[in-house]
Amino acid sequence: MAKAVIIDYTYLGGEELFTPERQACAESGIDLELRSCKTEDEIIEAAHDADAVLCCGNPPITRKVIEALPQCRAYIRYGIGVNSVDLDAATEHGKLVYFMPGFCAEELVLHATALVLNLLRNVCFYDREIRAGKWPKAKGALPRRLTNMTVGLYGFGASARPMAKVFGHGFGSRVIACDPYLPDSVFEEAGVARVSFDELLAQADIVSIHAPLTAENRHIFNMDAFRKMKNTAMIINIARGPLIDEADLIEALKTGEIRYAGLDTHEHEPLLPGDPLLELENVVVTPHSAFYGEESLHTQHVTAARLTVSTLKDHEIVQSNLANRKVLEKL
Repeated sequence: MAKAVIIDYTYLGGEELFTPERQACAESGIDLELRSCKTEDEIIEAAHDADAVLCCGNPPITRKVIEALPQCRAYIRYGIGVNSVDLDAATEHGKLVYFMPGFCAEELVLHATALVLNLLRNVCFYDREIRAGKWPKAKGALPRRLTNMTVGLYGFGASARPMAKVFGHGFGSRVIACDPYLPDSVFEEAGVARVSFDELLAQADIVSIHAPLTAENRHIFNMDAFRKMKNTAMIINIARGPLIDEADLIEALKTGEIRYAGLDTHEHEPLLPGDPLLELENVVVTPHSAFYGEESLHTQHVTAARLTVSTLKDHEIVQSNLANRKVLEKL
């Protein structure tokens, strides 16, 4: 009997969330275990006899883990990012790495938009002041109309393209985007101006980050980048925390290099009491929850169930969810 192990299953809650996976595995004759392991050694112990490892949260699927689990055929990520998986090692050893592109695109757009509007209209500032017994009528940073602002998208994938529609067609903003991995036709079809990274920084009033984390773009938003942005600019991150050098961001916000930051993802999670970000009134933070929603969670678990059955019962590769396409050359 084939075996699948879900690791770090408590990341979002209890066992009740995994009903689709349980039902699909039971119907397909696949043994399924739920384990709360998070470290390399815990993962190796839990999945030593597994044919598939389903990864909640961001457990470390390192070269050490991959080489210690020769029986495993596939690693299935409950999310878009695969920065916690050593893709090179997985490909080298002929292991499939699955991810879930676009499963929460609408939720990401809603959350990024909420952060923009919150900061632009001083929502959290007003709420804090009123709760402290004040009445800050017409105080706070002076808001502008979105019709007079340029929104710059770093990355132009599944969440950025609907974001462009919301701000371009909904609010009437000018929208620009930077993504070196896409053809010009994608930008032309969306009616969005393609720009370089430096042009994005110089022109955007709002920079919204929608890119995966790679070795090349880690800390791409650093002090050098903030100095190229407008002093009135806002940065929004619903992608991955280490895309921003957080120490540089804090300094840029304190010194007025940029005006606002709305952050759902952070360089170090969770944020601890006393973190300097929490002392800044021009920052709104949320706990890496932009993906969270009734429909997105359902899609997540149904997709995990489908990929498990396809791999272990049907012996089929689902290329639309394959993160390491080079592995096809080995299989």
